[in-house]
Amino acid sequence: MDEKKLWLKISGSITYYFKSYNRKLSNEELWVDYVEYALPDIEEDGVHTYLDKQTLERIVVDENMMNKAKVAFIERLEKRRYKEDPVVEEKKVLAPVIDFLKYKK
Repeated sequence: MDEKKLWLKISGSITYYFKSYNRKLSNEELWVDYVEYALPDIEEDGVHTYLDKQTLERIVVDENMMNKAKVAFIERLEKRRYKEDPVVEEKKVLAPVIDFLKYKK
């Protein structure tokens, strides 16, 4: 597979990953999660691979492509975070506790 087709597939997988991602994680944590998800280092030898879903073969992703993917990932993530509403943790207001001992006759 040539470099242009591989880039199109990696770019598409980045877009797919952003459909459901944990908004509480930092950019670097999300990048690591994405790499584990889409471009895993199966043999843990530093060589990342992409699984082509059509041919079911593993394609080696070189360092140049990894850097390009990281830059695109971070840019898209920052753009997405800028557009979305900030994550606000809601504080649950509980009803006051009723002391039944007061009502005992």
